[in-house]
This record gives sequence, structure tokens and C-alpha cells, in this order.
Amino acid sequence: MRISNPLPDIRPRSVTAPTASPVQNFQTMLQQHLTEVNQLQNQADTAAEQLALGQIEFHDAVIAAEKAALAIQLTMAVRNKVMDAYQEIMRMQV
Repeated sequence: MRISNPLPDIRPRSVTAPTASPVQNFQTMLQQHLTEVNQLQNQADTAAEQLALGQIEFHDAVIAAEKAALAIQLTMAVRNKVMDAYQEIMRMQV
């Protein structure tokens, strides 16, 4: 009887250098996140309309609205951290 190894494979893997600049990676990530937030907002709006028409249950509409609200809260938290970092950099004396 053979026992399988329950531990994950921890051998080092080869790391490739990123092809895009860090600014482009951040910009792409930010654009993707904002697109997802917008989609969640649209889904919440659609769910509210469907709830008003009696096409979906109340809890489904609330879940969609909460997902959108959490996504907006996360976006605002990231924005605030970025603004704090920018202001801190601007206060530095060169």
C-alpha cells in the first residue's frame, strides 16, 4: 500500500521577468477592478428592477446590492491609501 504525500510541492520554480512596466501592470489591474465594480453595480441595479417586477427573491437582490457596496468600499479604501501615499511623497523634501 502506497501513501500519497499530503505536503505540497515546495521545489523552487523558475521566475520570469515581467514584460510590462509596473506602471502598466498597475494601470491594467486598476482598470480591470473598476470594470468589475461597474459590472457589480449594474447587476445590483438589474436585481433591484427584477425585484420590483417580482422576478427574483428579496435575498437575491440584497446579495447583489451588498456585493456592489463592498466592491465600492474596497475601491474607496484603495483610493484613500493611494492618495495618502501621494500626499506623503509630496511632503518629502528633496
